[in-house]
Amino acid sequence: MGAAGYGLSAVMSLAAAKQAQRAYANDAQAAYEQAEMAKIQADQEAINRTAQLNAQLASISASAGSGGVAVGTSGSIQNIRRRETQLAKADVSAIKLMGFQNRRKFQLQGKASKTKGKAALLTGLGNAAQSGAKAYEAGDFG
Repeated sequence: MGAAGYGLSAVMSLAAAKQAQRAYANDAQAAYEQAEMAKIQADQEAINRTAQLNAQLASISASAGSGGVAVGTSGSIQNIRRRETQLAKADVSAIKLMGFQNRRKFQLQGKASKTKGKAALLTGLGNAAQSGAKAYEAGDFG
């Protein structure tokens, strides 16, 4: 390959490196967006579980009241309410933890893609420099 071929190879290496870097940047952006969606989804699930708890507590109160039981005075009704509240709090904690883990996973994927993009650019620059040196050696520049 002559000097022109090596010069063309250098230019192509740079172009390929920039394209690879852009592709990895797009992957990183998608991962960051997924991280935000994981947070929103976990928050929504926690809200839904809290709403479900409130509906269950209202149902317990209504059932007890319709059965002639004074809602605030019955120990068994209070225990049921307390147990339902504990279960809901545990569910909400688990939902938030899983959401945090998913969000963190996507954030790490985004960082990895950015790093891969930098590595692709550096590899392309190295290949371009190597082709440039070969072009210089093959050419009649002086």
